[in-house]
Amino acid sequence: MNKLKTVDSKVLSILRECPETRFDDMKLILCYYNRYSYMRVGELSLEDIVYNYKGYGLPCFETIRRARQRVQSLFPELSRQCTGCCCDVTDELKIVIEVR
Repeated sequence: MNKLKTVDSKVLSILRECPETRFDDMKLILCYYNRYSYMRVGELSLEDIVYNYKGYGLPCFETIRRARQRVQSLFPELSRQCTGCCCDVTDELKIVIEVR
């Protein structure tokens, strides 16, 4: 994810810089479109965006949503519900035993 040309790497950058986008796909999409478009997409109508996103060189909503899921599975500290990551600091020791 070091290349800033992929949707996943761009979503990763946004999730790191704008924590509110971790919980709301529409905020993430708007932030993505405004950041990586050559114009202020927030000033366009939804209808224009829906019909012309390819012409603007933007990925569809679903592509961004799926990228968020992939990024959050790789970086749990950026997930909607941070469990067992750096946010959850306790002095407890947890042992997980897998039974097969």
